[in-house]
Amino acid sequence: GARQTTDLDFIGQVRDSGGRLVGGVRDQITVKLSEADAAQMDRRHLQYDTGLTVGPGVYSLTFLAREDQTGKMGTFETKFTVPDFKSGKGLRVSSVILSSQKEAVSAAVGAADNNKKLLANHPLVQDGQKVVPSITRVFRKDQTLYVYFEVYDPSLDPDQKTPNVFAAIELLQGARKVFTSRPVRVDKLATSRPGVAPFSFEIPLNRLQPGEYISQVDVIDQLGQKFAFPRSSLVVLPQ
Repeated sequence: GARQTTDLDFIGQVRDSGGRLVGGVRDQITVKLSEADAAQMDRRHLQYDTGLTVGPGVYSLTFLAREDQTGKMGTFETKFTVPDFKSGKGLRVSSVILSSQKEAVSAAVGAADNNKKLLANHPLVQDGQKVVPSITRVFRKDQTLYVYFEVYDPSLDPDQKTPNVFAAIELLQGARKVFTSRPVRVDKLATSRPGVAPFSFEIPLNRLQPGEYISQVDVIDQLGQKFAFPRSSLVVLPQ
């Protein structure tokens, strides 16, 4: 309509392995679109995110979204695991985020009342720019692949109290290595979250052939003499 707005309800519940409710979220967001954006909505999607804090364990997530004007609803269910980093001696590495999109936080078409509180410690927001995670991990050759992850509690130099962690990205097809990024060294911890060493990479995909790839992150904590090699799959499509 002429207002170019719609209202969306989001309801989510997280339950532990015993079925007990351990967290939930409920948001109502008014989405305001420009005339140009509204005209393209049949070829676009809206991405919603929020945050919940839970301890280590195995959980199930149930989410419901409702568009108020028509009453249409959709649901989503999945399981996820929060690892217990205290139980192991290996390098503590977060989930690896793959993305092809960065956008200004101010460009969001809607926000819940508690959004500002979440942004203060949001790991994917830096300098007013937000990394939008790819849900499908499908990318095009004309895009740039953004890779983000964090190392938790790296070993620190006893005198300078600084870390010394190196990381690089490899793209594999089968047993063949087709790309290796330049290594990145982090010697400072994040200022907003104690004990976190953040890593960011930008990889142009225009030199890659279309196909399926494995992304391997090589992380080495030289002071702690620890390492990790998390992997994830992705697909590159023609332009």
